[in-house]
Order: sequence, then structure tokens, then C-alpha cells
Amino acid sequence: MNRILLHTCCAPCSGAIIEWMLSNGWQPTIYYCNPNIYPLEEYLIRKEECTRYATGLGLEIVDADYNHSAWQCCVKGLEDEPERGKRCLECFKMRLLSAARYASEHGFSIFTSTLDSSRWKRHDQIVEAGNWAAAQFPGLTVWDKNWRQGGLQERRSQIIKEQDFYNQRYCGCEYSMQAMHDDKKQARQRIRRLISVMTPEQKAAQSASIWERLEQNQAFKDATDILIYWSMDDEVQTPAFIDKWSALGKRFYLPSIQGDDLIVKLYDGKLHPGEQFGIPEPDGKPVTDLSPITLVLVPGRAFDAAGNRMGRGRGFYDRLLPRLPHALKAGVCFDCQKLPCVPTDDNDIKMDFVI
Repeated sequence: MNRILLHTCCAPCSGAIIEWMLSNGWQPTIYYCNPNIYPLEEYLIRKEECTRYATGLGLEIVDADYNHSAWQCCVKGLEDEPERGKRCLECFKMRLLSAARYASEHGFSIFTSTLDSSRWKRHDQIVEAGNWAAAQFPGLTVWDKNWRQGGLQERRSQIIKEQDFYNQRYCGCEYSMQAMHDDKKQARQRIRRLISVMTPEQKAAQSASIWERLEQNQAFKDATDILIYWSMDDEVQTPAFIDKWSALGKRFYLPSIQGDDLIVKLYDGKLHPGEQFGIPEPDGKPVTDLSPITLVLVPGRAFDAAGNRMGRGRGFYDRLLPRLPHALKAGVCFDCQKLPCVPTDDNDIKMDFVI
């Protein structure tokens, strides 16, 4: 079989191309180089899916370094370009130059890219970038085949379903992300996958950074009574933060699920598992006078810069927060939960700010 280096952007774009190559006398080595992808959790999911598919077929996959800051320097000044504009061309050049260099250094005479399989890309830009990259290394050729033709686009959709691939709804970078419009179901599924690849260490580090930012916020400095939440595994971690500031004199309140509603209880250091979901909650009676609470720290599945919030779909906080019209409401989330635009409806309560 003929050796070829296949620059790969994601598993959905790669499946049909790899299948076609193996059936037509080509032995691809997969080269995963996508420093454009944002956030890191998105990058890891796409890489994981590519790795799973490649190794299942017995193919070698090469993992190039993830250097998003270098990519940002590459497209500096082009941030406001529209999709398929000048920024995309520079992005393609950076990634395909890396692929061409690897091909030249490892004995490949030809390389190509799955970029041309994506509906988000322009064929002429990919051809231009590929030819430019190949020209930097004597004896190297780029195969500028249009991978959307010959039934490959249809087969692409079939393989996505067969392999249950994570199928992203934007090209990859933070600027292309601005054009993404998920519905609530899609957004919740995507966020769940993104958080699933975070390690406990990453969650702890991001949580610590979030609380450090909050501690500099004047609303937090002024607040003596704060409604917070006891975190689940997929939320910004709260126990250490609560214990730290409880010892320093702040009073915390925690929600408790009662039927379809949240009631509020004062945290006194003693917790028991909640009846519905097992989330730890305080003992004692519900607090009926919520007027002392001046700050509410609200978890959610996703937030945007405008303060829009999307929860888990049960509406608990949307029923609780109207009882606290006097309190500032702060959304709390990991970086991967911040979207350019959160789908909302009339029942969703907006945050005053997002940490």
C-alpha cells in the first residue's frame, strides 16, 4: 500500500476519507495538529475521538503539540474576519505547514488533509494553503482532492452515526464559536462531554482560580450572607471555599430540594444527603426570611457574557431566584461552560455577572 500522511481535524471529517483510502491502496498515518481548537476540553474530545477511530483500525496517529497561544499569534489582527475569510487561510497555512514538515522529516512524499471534508471550510483556501506548505519542502506533494465528492459526504454522515462520534457545531476556534447556535439539548450534551474530559486536578485548579477572582469582587467583599451550592462532581467545587470563608465570618446558605422547589437552609457545618439526588444539604428548618442574603452564587450548565444562564432543565433556580430580587446573582462555571450565546426562554433568570 502507498504511504500517505493525513492531516486530521476531527473524527467526523476523517472517517469516510480513511475508509476510502484503506479501500483504494493507501495506508494513512494520522497527523493530529489543531492548535486552533478552543477550549482545551474541546481539543481533547476531538483528539480522543480521532485516536479511538484510528487505533481501532490499527493506524498510527501522531499527536502534534497543542499550542493555542502560538495559533493566536498567527491570526493576530484577523480576529474579526468572517468565517471562511482571511483568518481561516492563515489557520490552514499554520496547520498544514506543520503537517508538511512532519511528512518531509519522516519520509512521506505526499500528504493531504481532512479539512476539505468540512462544511465550514472553503476548498480553494485549503488548496492554496496546502500547495504553499508543500512548496516549502522539496520533493513533497500535497494531494488536493476534494473529499466532499464521490459519495464521501454521504458516507461521512453514516459513519458519524455508526461510530457515535462527537460531532461539533463549529469549526474549532473561539472566533468561529461566535457563530454557533445550539438548542438547549445540544448545548447540554456538548457541555456534558466537555466536562467529562476534565481531570480532578483540572477541576480543582479552575475552581481555585474562579474563587480567587470572586474574592476580589466588591459584592463578595461586602456580603455577609451568601447563598451558594454544595457542588457535584461536574460543577465548580465549593466545599473548601465554603469552609474557608465560614471560618472567616461569612454566613452561607445552601439550597435543599423539596419536591419541585428549592428551599434555603443555613449552613452550620453539618450535612446529610438530600432525598432526591443525594446532594449534601444542611439539617434544620427552612429559612423564610431571605432579605439578609445579598449575593447568590448560581451553578448552571452554561452561561454567556450577557449573563444568560442555562440550567439542567428542571427549573429549580428559576423558581427560587425570584424570591431574591434584592440579591446580586453570579453565575459560576468552568471555562468550557462559557458559550457565545446561551439558548434561553422566558422562564430563565439572567445573572448580574459570571465569574
